[in-house]
Amino acid sequence: MKKRIITSFVALFTLFLASFSAVAADSSKETKEININSIVAVNIEEAITPATLNYLQMAFKSIEGQSQSAILIKINTPGGLVSVTKEIMHLIANSKNLVIGWIGPSSASATSAGAIIASSIPILYMADGTRIGAATPISGTSDIKEGDMKNKIVNDLVALVKSQASATGKNEKVFTKMITEAKSYTETEALKENVHNGIVDKIQGKGGLISTINNKTYISHHRPFKVKIADNYVLTTFEKTLGQKLLSFFASPDMAYILFLIGAALIYVEFQAPGGFIAGSIGAVAILIAGISFNVLSLNTGAFLLIIAAFILFILEIYITSFGLLTIAGIASLIFGSMFLFQTEESYLQISSTVLFSSIGAILAFIGLIAYVFYKSRKRIFSGPEDPYTGVEITITDIDGDKVFSRYNGELWQLTATGDMSKLKVGDKVQVIKKDNLKLQVKL
Repeated sequence: MKKRIITSFVALFTLFLASFSAVAADSSKETKEININSIVAVNIEEAITPATLNYLQMAFKSIEGQSQSAILIKINTPGGLVSVTKEIMHLIANSKNLVIGWIGPSSASATSAGAIIASSIPILYMADGTRIGAATPISGTSDIKEGDMKNKIVNDLVALVKSQASATGKNEKVFTKMITEAKSYTETEALKENVHNGIVDKIQGKGGLISTINNKTYISHHRPFKVKIADNYVLTTFEKTLGQKLLSFFASPDMAYILFLIGAALIYVEFQAPGGFIAGSIGAVAILIAGISFNVLSLNTGAFLLIIAAFILFILEIYITSFGLLTIAGIASLIFGSMFLFQTEESYLQISSTVLFSSIGAILAFIGLIAYVFYKSRKRIFSGPEDPYTGVEITITDIDGDKVFSRYNGELWQLTATGDMSKLKVGDKVQVIKKDNLKLQVKL
């Protein structure tokens, strides 16, 4: 009897635990409501580069700690660097703010890196006439070959998009095909395959993206959530800084590669035919900018090195006749370095535009003043008589056979004369009539 009671108690206790676990599991999947009263829009309208990552990091940081703010990413990109793509996905997946994606306007595309990034965005819409896919990784201008670790790279990307697409409730198999088979889909085909959440042609207004997502349920990290947009919501665009615009230009794959080749060629020329560090210095600046563009150098490190390089170039200009080339390279290096400095997500420091441009302006004004003084001094030197030696009395310092020499102002001159110079001796003084090319004609 006791044994039967104990067995029944154990059964009831087990049933209670199972029920409690089921309730806990259901509560963990309870739909969470996210209230949004402000949306910050960012535009990805170029290849995915370190400049894109930096731009997004700054935008995400601008709403950090504001739970009712969301990021809206407008996507129109041909692709980009895999390493940067992974960092952007990490940024989106770990954001505490809601992330909304829109591939638009019409004719826009999210191909290659853009498609991979799209897999991690919880709320994703496409405009009519857009496309997504073709995400097979490439190297340089050709597909990565089997012997070039293609399988390793592809498998890594496949695992990444599968986990991200699954976490956001999208079709992971279709995203896999985008990578393994370079599949591309129109907005209608992608919607049928559950790649995105719907087709909208604008951001605001009736039938726009913001009104469409209001009161709708989506999935993030395998959990459902409902979006509630405030009636008086505020939509702002996070603009790129001048430094980010410059970085976007130089960080494009083509430009970065050209800069690297130019820099390497100039350094090679410097070693083959030393020209006073001119070619080498300019090449070093080009290599530094290319290093930042390739994401080999972090933004702050590269910027700091560019500023140091600028002052080295200014100092070299004093000792080397470069006809202003070193100064121009130094000014470019100083501007780029100053623009890129303190542009990282982790940085809590920021140089104000006023201080930045005032400092650069003061340095350029100082360099300009020095150049003006130098120009005036040279003009003054050469504005005198065409032959400053005429009428000067000099002393004969050396005689070599029939050649007579005199050292004047630290320079050794050969003397010529109309008449017999054989009677001249070392120590005799003669008067210069004029300078004749590289010789001085004297009066006997």
